[in-house]
Parts: sequence; C-alpha cells; structure tokens
Amino acid sequence: MKGPKVTVIGAGSYFFGKPAIWNMINSEYLKNGTLALVDTDPKALDVMMKLARRTIEATKASTKLIGSIDRREVMKDSDFIVLTFSNKNAFYRGVDTRITGKYGVTMCSSDTIGPGGIFRALREIPEVLAIASDVKKLAKDAWVINFINPTSVLGIALMRYAPDIKSFALCDGNHLPYTRHHYMRLSGAVPQDTEKVSPEDEAKFNIKIAGVNHFTWVTSCSFDGKDMMPSLHENIRKLAQKEWETQPNFKAKPRLNMNYALQLFDVYGAYPTAPSHTKEYVPFFQGYGVTPNEPEPIIKFDAYNREAEMKEAWAKTEKLANGETPIEDFLKLSHGDHATDIIEGMWGNLKKPFFINSPNRGAVKNMPDDAFLELECEIDMNGPKPKPFGVMPRGLLGLEMQVLDTHELTAEAAVTCERSTLLKAMCTDPIVNNIGDARNIMNELLIAEKDALPAKWNK
Repeated sequence: MKGPKVTVIGAGSYFFGKPAIWNMINSEYLKNGTLALVDTDPKALDVMMKLARRTIEATKASTKLIGSIDRREVMKDSDFIVLTFSNKNAFYRGVDTRITGKYGVTMCSSDTIGPGGIFRALREIPEVLAIASDVKKLAKDAWVINFINPTSVLGIALMRYAPDIKSFALCDGNHLPYTRHHYMRLSGAVPQDTEKVSPEDEAKFNIKIAGVNHFTWVTSCSFDGKDMMPSLHENIRKLAQKEWETQPNFKAKPRLNMNYALQLFDVYGAYPTAPSHTKEYVPFFQGYGVTPNEPEPIIKFDAYNREAEMKEAWAKTEKLANGETPIEDFLKLSHGDHATDIIEGMWGNLKKPFFINSPNRGAVKNMPDDAFLELECEIDMNGPKPKPFGVMPRGLLGLEMQVLDTHELTAEAAVTCERSTLLKAMCTDPIVNNIGDARNIMNELLIAEKDALPAKWNK
C-alpha cells in the first residue's frame, strides 16, 4: 500500500517529533510514504534527520525521508501537514506569567487561557496563517493538522481566516482508545489494575465527553446500563484525599489536580478531563473573594523548570540520533502519537473514532454549529464528522461560551492587530476581573514581547 506524504513543521518539537518518526516508519499504512521534516533551527533539524535515518535503517522501512529549514522546499503535494512548532515556548510563557502575576492573575500553564493563552496565540497565529497561504499554493489537497497550543484558538484562526484549506486541530489529552480505557478503570467499570480491556467490556461502556479544548468534561458514563458517575465521583474523592495527604508534587500544573477536579465535580456534576488546565480556566481558584479557596489558590507556572525539562528531553534525543543510545531502545520504548494515529486511520480508512477539535456541526444541540469544540468524531479522508453528543449542561454551557468568545476575539485580534479587539478579549477572559489591570497587562506584554509579534502592534 502506498503511504502518504506527511510534512512535520517543527520537527524538533518537545512532544511530537520522535513519536511522528516512530509511527511513520512502523505503521503498515504509513511506512511506504514520505516523511518531510522541517525545522527553522538547522541543528535541531540535523538531529531529527539523523534519528529518522537510524530508525529507517534499523527497521529496513521503505519510508522516503526529506528535510529542510524552508518548508516551501519540501511541502509540495503533501497529503498531511502537521504544525507542531513554538516560538521560545518556555521563555515567553515565563514572561506572560510574571507580568500577568503583577496584577493578581495567576496562570499555572500560561499557554491556553488568561493573558498567557491570548499572547501565545498572538505569537503563533501569524506564522500558522502564513503556512496556510503556502499550503494553498503548494499542497491544496493537504489536511493541515494544528498540534500547537492554544489548540482551539489556532484552530479557530484557520477556520475563520484560511477557509480554503482543509484543517482541524488536536490535543494529546483525549487520545482514543486510551482515554476510554482510562475512564473504565477510573470509574470502576473494570478493575483499576486491568492491563488490557477486552472488546466485550469496551462495548458495554458508554461515555460522553465534550467542550472546548482543555475545558472538556465527562458529563455521563455507564457500564452495561449502570450509571458509573457516582462511582467515578467516589474514586476521584479517594484520589483527592490521598493527594492532599501526601502532596507529592510542587509543580504548578500537576499540583493537587484531583482536589480541584473534585471541587468542580461537586458543583457541576461533571468531571473535568484536563484538571491541570481546567483549574486555570475558571476564576474560582485565583484567590479572589473572602472565603479561602479549596484546596488552595493555584500557583504560577514554573517556566524555568519547564525549560530545564525540555533541555533534558532534547539531550536524550541527541543521544539517540548520534548512536550513544541504542536505536533499539527507541523502537521498543516509543509509540505513536495522536496526530499520526489519526493520519493512519484516515489514510487506511480504518474507521477508528478520535477526539478532534473542529466545528460543532450540531453535535452539541445547545451550542452553535460553528462552536469550535473537542468532540468524538468519525474521520476519514473527507475529514472529521462529530458524533451526536446531546446538550451541554447548564452552568458548564455558560462557561464554555465565555471561553469560546475569548478564543474567537483572540483570533480576530491576532489577524487585525487592533488593540481595541485585544482589550475586549482580555476583558472577556474568565480569569481577568479588572478592566484597568487588563489594559496594563496588555500594554506591558505588547512591549515585552514586541520582537515576537507583528510590528503593527507597536505602531
């Protein structure tokens, strides 16, 4: 079977580069295709090309490998183009966090909501739309898959401002079938030590998950007709209690996540699938108000730790590429990723469902058709088709729409470079609660990050 041409823009990615190489070369549906690696950093590109070559040699795959620092040299006639780059990710997220924190707004992730999410989108969208323009000229039939945060905002920008190309967006959080198996264990549908879920048990399990990326919720789950939400709640309560007693993690994103999730579960009757992000999307854990937050106000994103983690991960990649680490370790311990699993499913017409970020198209009945949501979809080479979900519960519905409005305004601001639109996005954001602070954060970040933003912002 002929394989597809897959172009990866940002091949030196912290998360995506290595799994993309592994899956492209090991999948029976992909390995006879072409893998085009692009990275604007020549050193990073060289490392990833060496790793890919070693993998091809070790597996004797027939995968064709090409690479360039200029995407236009290699993207022609691509079937899929995966976007997975970032502009000094940890550095600018640190800038976002520190300046925003001066005004009493805390972000534990700084890359999808709050001023950090807004400004990351302002930095990334111009390049994403420039790539879209190249796609229209060089690979008009390609599917563009955005794998960059803020996933929803960049996906909205492609939907609104590059409607002539085919695109959708991804996050690695709700990756099927692993997500279903996780909730089967977490809800008690199968024992928690179950290593492999049987097809018979999986067929008995039903779960509903929907929302904006990083703000998705389990609104119902059942096993063989039995409601498993009470059991899921009880297991989350036990995990939260254990987490509180041990407090093993002092980093911002993973800290006390089950406790935050339990608070939200108690209020809304639904479980947040990404508590490390969701706790940042709501104002309830910012430290506002008189009554102390439970479990505690969230803490600031540790940008310096993140940068160190990325350097450590890159050092391991370099050892694989130059032969210090046996390539067999890479082949045994690595695995595919969400994007290339989906590409495999589309190209091979495998009829596997996946969670994908794209327009709602009636799946959630009480939200607009063009609401950009993360939903379980059927997918083939015609693109994703969301499965019917039902209604978003009241309470969550209002929060989802506020997040969507923030994202839509952010995408518009990134394209127009209008300060009035950007201020509107800042004031719509769910964790900014003061117009003056919003204006000051905006103005300070525009100055601090002027080298990473279009010049029009500072004219």
